[in-house]
Amino acid sequence: MLILTCPAQLQRLEGVLRRSLPLALPVLGAVMNINRGNPGEFEVVVDSWPHFGAVLARPSREMPVDDCYRSRNAAFYRDVGAYRALLETPGCLRWDTAFHIFGGLGSGVSWGASGR
Repeated sequence: MLILTCPAQLQRLEGVLRRSLPLALPVLGAVMNINRGNPGEFEVVVDSWPHFGAVLARPSREMPVDDCYRSRNAAFYRDVGAYRALLETPGCLRWDTAFHIFGGLGSGVSWGASGR
């Protein structure tokens, strides 16, 4: 798991995600907001860089318990195994709170997922 903080990395990621529209739209929107001042205070996590298989945009601050706005995550993956491994990485998601994942997930997986 790697948190992208470098503006050059985030701009490169934005370009890659643009080529994967429409499936990458939820993550692309978060990356674009981060690149333009980050008003939603999100961060981007990838499984590896620069050849990533999964991307997760998540709140960068401690999120309040059961706050649906602050507990939204956006996901995009090219490799379901990389996506599963990223989500299972300790610290990637707060599994003790309610959360929602929206994103371009591979075929056979719904666009919205919730956990608690």
